[in-house]
Order: sequence, then C-alpha cells, then structure tokens
Amino acid sequence: MDVLGRDAAREAYRVATGGAESRLVGFVPDAMIAEGVRLTGGRGHRTAYDWIADHAREIDNALRTRAEGGRPKAPFDRIVLEEE
Repeated sequence: MDVLGRDAAREAYRVATGGAESRLVGFVPDAMIAEGVRLTGGRGHRTAYDWIADHAREIDNALRTRAEGGRPKAPFDRIVLEEE
C-alpha cells in the first residue's frame, strides 16, 4: 500500500495498491480515518498514514471490489477509485 498524499479538495488520502499491471488508485476519506483516531495535535498526517498502514488489507479489498463493480462492506464502502 502506497500513500500518494492528501487531496485537500476531496478531503481524502490518495492511495495505491498492486503491482505495475494490477495497480489501483483510490481515495480514503479523512472522515473515515477520523472516526477511529484523532487527527489533531500536529500529528494528523502521521496518524492517518499509520491508520492506512494498519488497514491496508481492508483498503486493498475495497479497491479491488470497486474495480470489479461491487460495493465494499461498511465502513470501507466510502473508499472510491480515482476514476470514479
């Protein structure tokens, strides 16, 4: 799982998973991350990156489910593919 930075306009972190031929890029909403952790106190980005790393498997599954036309299980159903 690669974190490609934060997209302020989408209020989400841009993430990528997979290899060269199966790479998927999507957005993990700030609000989804914030439900489980505090993103304040000057550690917001580090905390978000840690949360994404801790949930990499679920995020990967959500991106793959979206790519196959399905809907991931909550709360990961809020993750969207970049092209959506």
